[in-house]
Amino acid sequence: MIDLHMHTDVSDGEFSPEEVVNIAIKKGLKAIAITDHDTTIGINAAIEYAKGRNIEIVPGIEIYCYEEDIGFDEVHILGLVVEHENKDLIKFTEILRQDRFKQKRKIISKLRNLGFDVKLEDIPNVENVSIGKPHIALELIKKYPKEFSSVREVFDRYLGVGKPAYSERSYKVRITEAINIIKKAGGVSFLAHPGCYADNDALELINIFTGKGGQGIETIYPYDLVFPKEYDKIKTERKILFFKDIAKKLGLVESGGSDFHGKVRKSTIGCVNVDNEILRKIKNILNKNSSFVRG
Repeated sequence: MIDLHMHTDVSDGEFSPEEVVNIAIKKGLKAIAITDHDTTIGINAAIEYAKGRNIEIVPGIEIYCYEEDIGFDEVHILGLVVEHENKDLIKFTEILRQDRFKQKRKIISKLRNLGFDVKLEDIPNVENVSIGKPHIALELIKKYPKEFSSVREVFDRYLGVGKPAYSERSYKVRITEAINIIKKAGGVSFLAHPGCYADNDALELINIFTGKGGQGIETIYPYDLVFPKEYDKIKTERKILFFKDIAKKLGLVESGGSDFHGKVRKSTIGCVNVDNEILRKIKNILNKNSSFVRG
């Protein structure tokens, strides 16, 4: 068993890279990918902790893309087997980090105008993370426990699209740019969780993605755990089979993972059945076994 999609506290996950690796070891996983949003900061810590512990660390990243002009407000692209210290990738992620800070300062300003006593500087380790809106939501829950009971409630009331504290990012990555930076860093690009879209929209997006050089799709994903209101176990299994069939027909490489963030979601490390054969096929595409670090 492996898990090729998870987040640590250097983006919007709850646990440190070391803690994430430790959980994966306890679950008996043989390989995991660290795929934090718009950053690779946590990968070295995971690699160091994994040494001598019989687990494989796959360097990865999840990049937010925006294609509003063709009807897709937000698209997530996974990069796996990236050279996480590649200069072009580091320069790219630093641009994104700075833009995230600008956006979050705007959100904080709106929240303060709404009467909430929150500061960006209050968020733990804020200078060393790829800061996301969940960080702000958690800070609001900590300071106002009687008013907010969950991250989802904060988003529904204040941080979601069109809500009072919502603010867009200035620098919007396009799909082509994400695919190209992943290729420059020696990785393979995947369209993440395509089941988030209606089937026809997903097929359209897959065609757009592959037409721009995208190489794979995330076929295995715990939709019922991440989106329990929209999906149950049966619908999730149907989605997985649907996208596996699409990948086979189009000759795309597959990926899969839990999209683990911590207690804010029901999806846990290793909660989906991803076989090591999937990782082997990704390795064969790149013929880059040296990009993987074995503990």
